[in-house]
Amino acid sequence: MSEAAAIVRPDVEVVNRKITSSPPPDYHCTCRFCQNYQGELIRKDGTNYSKFDRNAYYVKGEDSMESGHIAKTPLHIARWAVQAFTKEDDWVLDPTIGAGTTAVEALRLGRNVAGMEIQFIDIVKKNIAANNPMNKLFRVRHGDARQVGDFLASLHGVFNGRLTLVVNNPPYSGDVRQQSMGGGGVKDATYDPRFANLAFLKEGQEYWDTITKIYSDCADALAPGGHFVVGVKDMMRKKKPYLLHERLAQVLEAIGLQHVGNVVLRHYPTTMFINTYQKIHKDAPPPPLFQSIIVFKKP
Repeated sequence: MSEAAAIVRPDVEVVNRKITSSPPPDYHCTCRFCQNYQGELIRKDGTNYSKFDRNAYYVKGEDSMESGHIAKTPLHIARWAVQAFTKEDDWVLDPTIGAGTTAVEALRLGRNVAGMEIQFIDIVKKNIAANNPMNKLFRVRHGDARQVGDFLASLHGVFNGRLTLVVNNPPYSGDVRQQSMGGGGVKDATYDPRFANLAFLKEGQEYWDTITKIYSDCADALAPGGHFVVGVKDMMRKKKPYLLHERLAQVLEAIGLQHVGNVVLRHYPTTMFINTYQKIHKDAPPPPLFQSIIVFKKP
């Protein structure tokens, strides 16, 4: 996997990719995409990157139960992708920018960023305001990712051939449990049913058609030779891992992008779900312990 020479501010850690011949033994997949294994994102001293690393400079409100985002992109995926596949003043795009992780990591590394967000736009703006030390350009629109094609068309002259990276951690298909509910429903979730969040689509053809259209529009705007990086933590369905990353890779392949390889990032620290799943389901395999990161390139 060829990687661009990273221009890194002194206060931004370079994410290390440990290259081995095969994934960690407790990784959960051997699909054809995972057979092209490209390494694990892990610190040089062998310790794991933590989801709490973001607390150092992301705004506190993004973790609020009332207004925060429950499915934030692991910052090390976005940071590694920006460091690996872009150079200073390139443009980075995230079509579902969520809490603004891709924006923060791009701006702190001296890149420009674009993205769309339907619900958490205020958090995105706060994170950008707190993390743009080089005053780089950003274009973040409040809106539905289904309209990303129109958004990108309006930025054609702004990109000027410099959109070199798309990073995305997509809303999971049909995860209606993430819908905010009252009474006896899920109370620790913050996706608001007043917004047409992609996570509310029932699992099936409508979801995949929607993701395909969004990714196709993003790929059309991507400069030749640019990279498309998707990180996702596979779920458990019917007591076995649901290989969402494999399905997403098939979408990217179908729209004409070339598979470069897969990288993994251990989910650390583990969640209560991970820690208790096999105690409850003794006949099931363990739930996925890693984020799967699929890397594609535009010819």
